[in-house]
Amino acid sequence: MDNCMPFPNLLVRVRRCRHCILHYMDENWEEQEMHMDDDMSELIQHEYDHLDGILATMRAIDNKSFVMKKETRK
Repeated sequence: MDNCMPFPNLLVRVRRCRHCILHYMDENWEEQEMHMDDDMSELIQHEYDHLDGILATMRAIDNKSFVMKKETRK
């Protein structure tokens, strides 16, 4: 289940890879590679989607993939 700040009470069921490899350039312009698993892999995919203008709602598996969280009162 994905959640996102623009939709604070909405959870969206999406499919994400459990493992990913991120290739990037560090501050010295040297190529780097980071291997991520599980929660970190899902998080980086979520954030990378934002760079492409994609929201979790656009990745929903189907029309039944949306769940509203119950608001907690303080």
